[in-house]
Amino acid sequence: MTLTITPEAESTTAPPPFAWRGVLLVSGLITLVWSVSAFRFQLAGDELYYLACGRRLAVSYVDNGPLIPLIARLSDVIAPGSVIALRIPGLLFLIAVSVLTAAVAFECGARPRFQILAAAAYAASPFIFAYTVLDSVAIDVAFQALIIWLLVRWVRTRRDRLLVAAGVAAAIDVQDKWLVLMLGACVGFAMLVAGPREILRRPALWLGLLIMGAAMTPALLWQASHDWPQLATNAAIAHETAQSDGGQWGTIVAIMVVTGFLGGGLGVLGIYGLAREPKLRPYRFVLIAAAAMIVLVVASHGRSYYVAGIVPALFGAGAAMLSGLFDTASPRSVAVLRRLFTVLTVLTALLAAALATFPYPKSWIDVPNTSKLGFLQHYGNDDWEDLADAVNVVATSLPPEEQARTAVVAEAYNEAGALDHFGKFQWIPPVYSPNRGFAEWGPPPDSATTILWVGYNDSPEQRAFLANFAQATPTLKLDNELGIAGQNHHVTVWICREPKVPLSVAWPKLTYMIVPPAS
Repeated sequence: MTLTITPEAESTTAPPPFAWRGVLLVSGLITLVWSVSAFRFQLAGDELYYLACGRRLAVSYVDNGPLIPLIARLSDVIAPGSVIALRIPGLLFLIAVSVLTAAVAFECGARPRFQILAAAAYAASPFIFAYTVLDSVAIDVAFQALIIWLLVRWVRTRRDRLLVAAGVAAAIDVQDKWLVLMLGACVGFAMLVAGPREILRRPALWLGLLIMGAAMTPALLWQASHDWPQLATNAAIAHETAQSDGGQWGTIVAIMVVTGFLGGGLGVLGIYGLAREPKLRPYRFVLIAAAAMIVLVVASHGRSYYVAGIVPALFGAGAAMLSGLFDTASPRSVAVLRRLFTVLTVLTALLAAALATFPYPKSWIDVPNTSKLGFLQHYGNDDWEDLADAVNVVATSLPPEEQARTAVVAEAYNEAGALDHFGKFQWIPPVYSPNRGFAEWGPPPDSATTILWVGYNDSPEQRAFLANFAQATPTLKLDNELGIAGQNHHVTVWICREPKVPLSVAWPKLTYMIVPPAS
């Protein structure tokens, strides 16, 4: 009798049960703690920009896909102006990533309590605090984590429908960001190096890639017809990252810091286990892909969160490694590990509790804070409203006949998003900006002969714009020492009259991708 080895026979040993209740409970409770802080933050600059995109729906944008603007639009339609409604989708995605972290631990053989530990490590990491606002990062990380889990599960079960599902997940993800292309390239490279190379011969994989390609086609056509602004955005982000404190070393440090204490411990164990543990060897492609992503991101001056989608898999592998050590290590080693991870868990809880106190009540802030996290203490105050109020005061001070031919041009895209949003609640002339995605929506009409310029004090962008007018008068300054630069600090509203050339002519030379004052 001939023994035939079927694909199912190649699967690794079935793991212990998945701790659904515990994983969902821990992920939900920790996210609920974050939500208390998240709902107290005012609308962030990117959220205001996404709301502006949502009012101008398109198949693609300069620096993001249509998914996040659509979510912002629906949230604002359901509950206009509600911060809570806007942030609930992102918080749900963060819960999903915590569950996927535990799911990877499950696939790698972790026992239930270690699956729960993996979920807690991700849910309580400082990374979560940074993206409790509605942001494309939360959605991108969720879908990247889903893709990695599907691939890990395929390695264990060899069920080809998982590969089609991964393609569908990628097709949705490219409607948000294109970072999934880097993930795919790095995972493909890793599987060529470490296996399983068999995956490349599966028709289901190529069907999944075809689905992703078809879903990406409208955005590709849009980008091609607009001279590939996504490439210009990437270059601008690289410039901003290179100019930031720490540069490439700062990116490496940031990647380590945002994992937190418990996540960092599991991450180190995950790296070790994927490199050395025989039971985790089938999933070694995760380690190689993560290393390749880090190299690419650091070399290209990318942002630390570009690798965040594969981090949950490292946490899951670490939880599986820890579970195995508790089963096989000596009693003394187990005791050391138990004490170590108890300390890491306590430190993680304390850090999460400290971060959850932000933003401070306004009455607590009496001196400027210029530290790295200083902006967090007052991020929830009414700074954007201050900017909108200032523009409203200047605009309504103009003669009625001049108001009819007035437009606002904001120096930065987030300022433009804020004025575009708050213009629904008080009179602000139509808002434009030469920065990032707003620049694509064009200049003010040539009939707008009075422009209210809103910008940083004495920036190069401001000087270039004001040079196009015969009259440019600084009318109102916002210099609240306890405020935020660009919102209610270091901001001037100018009245510009008598354009030397129509703005439709000058606009192409006035646009820029780098966000002031990073230039």
